[in-house]
Amino acid sequence: MNEDTVKQLALIIAANCLENGIVDELHGKGTITDEQKQAFNKQVGDRIYTFLLYLLNKPSQQYSALLEALAQKYPEDWSLPELDTHFTEIAGKAVQMPHNGPQ
Repeated sequence: MNEDTVKQLALIIAANCLENGIVDELHGKGTITDEQKQAFNKQVGDRIYTFLLYLLNKPSQQYSALLEALAQKYPEDWSLPELDTHFTEIAGKAVQMPHNGPQ
Protein backbone atom coordinates (compact mmCIF):
# COMPACT_ATOMS: atom_id res chain seq x y z
CA MET A 1 0.00 0.00 0.00
CA ASN A 2 1.50 3.37 -0.92
CA GLU A 3 2.14 6.01 1.74
CA ASP A 4 -0.63 8.37 0.62
CA THR A 5 -3.18 5.57 0.88
CA VAL A 6 -1.88 4.66 4.36
CA LYS A 7 -2.19 8.34 5.40
CA GLN A 8 -5.78 8.47 4.14
CA LEU A 9 -6.61 5.20 5.89
CA ALA A 10 -5.14 6.53 9.14
CA LEU A 11 -7.31 9.65 8.94
CA ILE A 12 -10.41 7.60 8.15
CA ILE A 13 -9.75 5.36 11.17
CA ALA A 14 -9.00 8.32 13.46
CA ALA A 15 -12.05 10.32 12.37
CA ASN A 16 -14.41 7.38 12.78
CA CYS A 17 -12.95 6.37 16.14
CA LEU A 18 -13.09 9.88 17.54
CA GLU A 19 -16.46 10.95 16.11
CA ASN A 20 -19.01 11.71 18.82
CA GLY A 21 -16.54 10.58 21.47
CA ILE A 22 -15.35 12.05 24.73
CA VAL A 23 -13.17 14.68 23.03
CA ASP A 24 -16.16 16.02 21.09
CA GLU A 25 -18.17 16.02 24.32
CA LEU A 26 -15.47 17.93 26.21
CA HIS A 27 -15.07 20.36 23.31
CA GLY A 28 -18.83 20.97 23.22
CA LYS A 29 -18.78 21.76 26.95
CA GLY A 30 -15.89 24.18 26.49
CA THR A 31 -13.55 22.02 28.58
CA ILE A 32 -10.99 21.90 25.78
CA THR A 33 -10.23 24.51 23.14
CA ASP A 34 -10.36 24.18 19.36
CA GLU A 35 -6.56 24.14 19.36
CA GLN A 36 -6.41 21.33 21.93
CA LYS A 37 -8.95 19.28 20.00
CA GLN A 38 -7.04 19.80 16.74
CA ALA A 39 -3.75 18.86 18.43
CA PHE A 40 -5.33 15.70 19.89
CA ASN A 41 -6.82 14.71 16.53
CA LYS A 42 -3.44 15.30 14.82
CA GLN A 43 -1.63 13.21 17.45
CA VAL A 44 -4.08 10.31 17.07
CA GLY A 45 -3.89 10.47 13.27
CA ASP A 46 -0.08 10.53 13.36
CA ARG A 47 0.10 7.57 15.72
CA ILE A 48 -2.37 5.49 13.73
CA TYR A 49 -0.49 6.36 10.52
CA THR A 50 2.83 5.30 12.04
CA PHE A 51 1.36 2.04 13.33
CA LEU A 52 -0.25 1.25 9.98
CA LEU A 53 2.90 2.14 8.06
CA TYR A 54 4.92 -0.33 10.13
CA LEU A 55 2.17 -2.94 9.98
CA LEU A 56 1.63 -2.74 6.23
CA ASN A 57 4.87 -1.51 4.66
CA LYS A 58 7.88 -2.19 6.86
CA PRO A 59 9.88 -5.40 6.99
CA SER A 60 8.54 -7.87 9.55
CA GLN A 61 11.60 -7.34 11.76
CA GLN A 62 10.79 -3.62 12.16
CA TYR A 63 7.10 -4.36 12.70
CA SER A 64 7.95 -6.96 15.33
CA ALA A 65 10.29 -4.53 17.09
CA LEU A 66 7.56 -1.87 17.16
CA LEU A 67 4.99 -4.30 18.57
CA GLU A 68 7.42 -5.52 21.20
CA ALA A 69 8.16 -1.96 22.32
CA LEU A 70 4.47 -0.96 22.33
CA ALA A 71 3.46 -4.11 24.22
CA GLN A 72 5.48 -2.88 27.20
CA LYS A 73 2.65 -0.40 27.79
CA TYR A 74 -0.13 -2.97 27.52
CA PRO A 75 -3.12 -1.52 29.42
CA GLU A 76 -3.69 -4.27 32.00
CA ASP A 77 -6.34 -2.18 33.76
CA TRP A 78 -8.46 -1.60 30.63
CA SER A 79 -11.49 -3.68 29.73
CA LEU A 80 -11.05 -5.90 26.69
CA PRO A 81 -12.49 -4.31 23.53
CA GLU A 82 -15.88 -5.21 22.14
CA LEU A 83 -17.37 -4.65 18.72
CA ASP A 84 -18.66 -1.12 18.35
CA THR A 85 -22.33 -1.28 17.31
CA HIS A 86 -22.08 2.01 15.38
CA PHE A 87 -19.37 0.51 13.14
CA THR A 88 -21.14 -2.81 12.72
CA GLU A 89 -24.34 -0.98 11.71
CA ILE A 90 -22.38 1.02 9.11
CA ALA A 91 -20.79 -2.17 7.78
CA GLY A 92 -24.17 -3.89 7.61
CA LYS A 93 -25.66 -1.01 5.64
CA ALA A 94 -22.68 -0.95 3.27
CA VAL A 95 -23.08 -4.67 2.52
CA GLN A 96 -26.77 -4.17 1.74
CA MET A 97 -26.11 -1.31 -0.70
CA PRO A 98 -26.34 -2.31 -4.36
CA HIS A 99 -23.09 -2.34 -6.29
CA ASN A 100 -23.26 0.22 -9.10
CA GLY A 101 -19.73 -0.11 -10.42
CA PRO A 102 -18.51 -1.96 -13.50
CA GLN A 103 -18.91 -5.71 -13.45
